[in-house]
Amino acid sequence: MTQQMSGQGRVTIFRLLHLWQDAASCVVAYTTTDTGLTGVLGVIPVEGNVFEPGDLFAVAGRHHFIGEWKGSHEERCAAWLACTGYGSRSIMKPGTIDLPDAAWSMDMTRTVEFDGTYYGHGRVTAGRFKLQDERLMMQARGLITV
Repeated sequence: MTQQMSGQGRVTIFRLLHLWQDAASCVVAYTTTDTGLTGVLGVIPVEGNVFEPGDLFAVAGRHHFIGEWKGSHEERCAAWLACTGYGSRSIMKPGTIDLPDAAWSMDMTRTVEFDGTYYGHGRVTAGRFKLQDERLMMQARGLITV
């Protein structure tokens, strides 16, 4: 069952190449809640993007972990997502949009709790992301062309 969540704060938006064989890309937003305890990642829908992933945890699972993180497969997927979000903010590639204070909402599909902390997070939540400012949504969608 999909649940809604929302917040306001720093949001980092980046293009993610998730199927390199097909050059398939999507737009992902990363933010946090609970004073950083929850890492939040969401796909920003782009009309016409046939390569848009429905599940970021599935994207993470295709990256075949070799022991970087401990725990169940689901926890390792969440750790990959936390690393991807945190890394996109720490070392921004060209085109990354970093908004210091933006209102957002997300249809969350899944939350995974960690046994410890990864990249400062005790859990990761993923789903479909929306910025409340339509002008910013247009800017974010412009990170890829379809």
